[in-house]
Amino acid sequence: MLVRIISMVIAGVIIVYLVRWIDNFFSRYRK
Repeated sequence: MLVRIISMVIAGVIIVYLVRWIDNFFSRYRK
C-alpha cells in the first residue's frame, strides 16, 4: 500500500516536470 502511494507520488512529480519541460521547450521553439 505504501509503495503504491510513493510510486504514484513519484509518477505525478515526473509528469509535472515533463509538462513544464515540454511547455518551456515549445515556448522557446516558437519565439
